[in-house]
Amino acid sequence: MGILLSGVSVVLLVFALIDIITRPDSETRGLPKVAWILLVIIVPVVGSIVWFAIGHDWNPGPRNHGRYIEPTRHEDRYATLGAAKSAHGDKRVTTTEQELAALEREIEYWEAQARLKRAKDAAGEGESGPTA
Repeated sequence: MGILLSGVSVVLLVFALIDIITRPDSETRGLPKVAWILLVIIVPVVGSIVWFAIGHDWNPGPRNHGRYIEPTRHEDRYATLGAAKSAHGDKRVTTTEQELAALEREIEYWEAQARLKRAKDAAGEGESGPTA
């Protein structure tokens, strides 16, 4: 049992050291890389766990690496809707309520067109015009 625990601690130590060394400085949090290396060497198990819990930056970089990333729209780059509107104009940025209202107006328009066509067909004024 003791051999298994020491084997796991050595593997954890090696993985933590490799991860710390291969990470760029911009992806380490809390301490400089040298301090993380010393912490992991001096206190192997606790230092490795602390590295993976706190020091390792788990945010995805520019590449996805298989993680799910929610798709973004151009509006998502701005802090507020007003900032996006000022950058792109009112026509390009709308709220969900505005988009729903526009869709409802479009539905009403096409329903009115269908009623008008049915009324013309019923009155004998179809697309060919009145029959005389």
